[in-house]
Amino acid sequence: MNEQAYEQEISLGRIFYRIFRDWRKICLAAVVIALLAGVGNFSLKKIRTSNPEYLKKAEENFERELAGFRATGETLRREIANLEETRAEREAYNADSILMKINPYREFNASLQIYIATDYQIVPELTYQNIDLSNRILQSYLTYMVNGDMYQYILDHLSQPVELRYLKEILSITPDYDNRMISLNVQNVDEEGCEEILTLAQEGILAKQPGIVKAIGEHELNTVNQSVYESVNLELDEWQKANIQYVSELSIKLQEKGEEYAKWERSPEPQKEYTAASILRNSIKTMILGFLAGAVLAAVFIAFCYIMSDKLQDADNLKNRYGLRVITQVPKVHKKRVWVGFDRLFARMGGLPLYERDAAALAKVAAQSVKAELMALGAMTGNGSGKVKLAFTGNISVAEIEKLLSNMDFGEGYQAEAVKSILADASAVSRVLAADYVVLVEEQEKSSYSQIEQELEQLGAWKKKVLGIVVVGVDAVP
Repeated sequence: MNEQAYEQEISLGRIFYRIFRDWRKICLAAVVIALLAGVGNFSLKKIRTSNPEYLKKAEENFERELAGFRATGETLRREIANLEETRAEREAYNADSILMKINPYREFNASLQIYIATDYQIVPELTYQNIDLSNRILQSYLTYMVNGDMYQYILDHLSQPVELRYLKEILSITPDYDNRMISLNVQNVDEEGCEEILTLAQEGILAKQPGIVKAIGEHELNTVNQSVYESVNLELDEWQKANIQYVSELSIKLQEKGEEYAKWERSPEPQKEYTAASILRNSIKTMILGFLAGAVLAAVFIAFCYIMSDKLQDADNLKNRYGLRVITQVPKVHKKRVWVGFDRLFARMGGLPLYERDAAALAKVAAQSVKAELMALGAMTGNGSGKVKLAFTGNISVAEIEKLLSNMDFGEGYQAEAVKSILADASAVSRVLAADYVVLVEEQEKSSYSQIEQELEQLGAWKKKVLGIVVVGVDAVP
């Protein structure tokens, strides 16, 4: 009977049942909080909207929020369109670009240098020298090459059509003014492609020569260091990977922006909160939130009270705590209630083994159980009346005990008496002492463990045999 040595286990299933059992109280608390929140919100906003200055500021804020909301949607649409256009262009580029098709570990290159030779000589004995036209001639060729005429000549004569921008990527032109030279370099997927472009470039330059001779002066074009070779270009490899990765990043960004835009579309436009309809809608929302918050708070309060309570919650704890035999558990019979189907559902979910309709039958079974135990103990002692006196006492009203005894049939040879609590009524002590055996009667959620312990201590001091305990008012399936 040492309560301090006993550690009661907390059952989560029991806690949840305890919460659901009081669903009516939870709903009532939630409705009260919802009404307070909704009415308070409605009243507060009606008071505010009665102020013209407040209405003016509210109108300005609404216009600002609406403009910002629409601007956000327009910005997202533009960003999505730009990303789609950029990705499409980049994918088309990666598919058509010659540089993207080149194997960086087998890159073919073709190069040559064109040297411009003139008959210009410096005559030391002359004060005035002839004009050196070499740079002018070099610049004329460069203008022809860079401005697009040479590229167009190559495009017109290529065996396979190529866009100008892709041709410019693989054909590079480098001038050397000091040595009057121009270097041409071609990158391609194979040797034949390099030679074809380089040959056409030479043809175009030679076709331009007569016009430059006529316009500027005589000169010769000499080709030197012409070669075709294969190489490994790791920079090209990194560049190709970066292009492919960039397309992937564009796809990811496009998906993210699409999700943002979808979220924006689902979100409602800002509403005028100072109109009667808006105030009513907002108050209804507040009531709904208040209802949910009230239900949660009420459920938490019920669970907290259940965990911290010293009241008798579960009859099974009595055996573990005090070593008492639970003779029976008598269900609490409720009056007819509305929505009793929910009570029945929650009771079954909580795993309750008893039914309210079995209350009377369980009381009769308890009487027979007590008689069987007494017979096993050899309790028929043949005292004055020849009857075994049983005292039914506990921390509940005598009326409740008498109600229990009215359903218990002991028959001849037994005298069962309802006795007031020995902790609260002095007259109960003599009546308990006059009895042969004692049966404790306690009520769920009304009797406390501390009271039961005090009763057992008193009865133990009086050397009174406690046959067991009957728990009434137990939760059961309706």
